[in-house]
Amino acid sequence: MGNVKTTARSVQPSRRLLLPAVLFVAVATQIPFLITIFYSLHKWNLMRPDLGRKFAGFANFKQIVSSPNIWTVILNTFVLTTGALLICLALGMLLALLLNRSFFGKGLVRTLLITPFFIMPTVTGIIWKNMLLDPNFGVLAYVSGLLGAQPVEWLTHYPLLTLMAMIAWQWTPFFLLVLLAGLQSVPEDALEASLLDGAGRVGQFFHVTLPHLLRYIEVALLLGIVFILQEFGLIYVTTSGGPGYASTNLSFLVYRSGFQGWDVGEASAVGVMIVIITVLLMTLLFKLLRRTFRGELT
Repeated sequence: MGNVKTTARSVQPSRRLLLPAVLFVAVATQIPFLITIFYSLHKWNLMRPDLGRKFAGFANFKQIVSSPNIWTVILNTFVLTTGALLICLALGMLLALLLNRSFFGKGLVRTLLITPFFIMPTVTGIIWKNMLLDPNFGVLAYVSGLLGAQPVEWLTHYPLLTLMAMIAWQWTPFFLLVLLAGLQSVPEDALEASLLDGAGRVGQFFHVTLPHLLRYIEVALLLGIVFILQEFGLIYVTTSGGPGYASTNLSFLVYRSGFQGWDVGEASAVGVMIVIITVLLMTLLFKLLRRTFRGELT
């Protein structure tokens, strides 16, 4: 009994030490979210100060759902997020496997590969737009000229695919770091035992390495959903959501509603929808991974 009381007393101070961090997170995240919910229930257009701010219930949500462009925006968000996640996962896994071995210049190669992750999204967009994809002076236009082909205006004809490539270029290093950390934590005795049992490199990957990496894949995908779903900077400096709504996602729709249409209520409603969709996607992904790899993720 004495040991139990001592343990209980030692746990309470540790919980008290977490209290400042919990309060900070609550103030920094939940209070702004509650204010956003409050504004989403009101009609408030800054271009019409004579109308003031009026309680409207769920009228903003009904207006968004009935908009002819909302389903295009939702589809863009889903395609952009899903495609970028799959590309990042595939490239991150490939690069992690290549870096999980010793070779000359490994440190330099690793540094160069993770560099895109530390570049600001707006800078990434400018680099791609002006240096790589410009139909007159870009690198791809120069290569097309050497091959005798006409340069392609990627941001005009394939805006969503181009944004997907930009996001994958920026976020693949994050997946690389997470998966590389998982590969370096694979037990050596398990790898040696699989080789002794006759498993080749492919069988070793699918039966030993991949089950060990499932938790790391889960973390990378969940965090990737949170950040990629909120992508704004790349879209702003490259396509501005166009042509039309062809490359507008939900995050950029908040900007279009709040800072181009000056409709605070509608922009807040879109923000609330983003939070709900993010939570739903994370929950579905979490359940899918748990159901698919039940034995490894328990």
